Amino acid sequence: MESKKNSNWYLLTGLLIGLAIGLIVSIFIVSVEFADAQPANLSETGLAEYRGMIALAYSANQDLERALNRLVLLEDADPVAALAAQEQAMLAVVGSETVARALAELAAHIGQPLP
Repeated sequence: MESKKNSNWYLLTGLLIGLAIGLIVSIFIVSVEFADAQPANLSETGLAEYRGMIALAYSANQDLERALNRLVLLEDADPVAALAAQEQAMLAVVGSETVARALAELAAHIGQPLP
């Protein structure tokens, strides 16, 4: 009877070894690499950070065409409204005032007709 109980340990050790090998293979050998991901696929937090980076880049170099091209990648229905809403949200929750100003400046320049 005792030999029957001890003979089942190979199942547990096989399971543990299989899990260890599976983790090693999935993490180190065949890891997932994301490529060609679009900014529109970001989470809401990621979209907000991306808009903030676009606004900061615009405030640094004043390249409106480049900022517009970057905003198009976000696929917002109304980019001006999205920038303004994010600016208001940042001011409401004591976010970065620099980013909020950059968002407001970019929204104001996008809202103006181009010469």
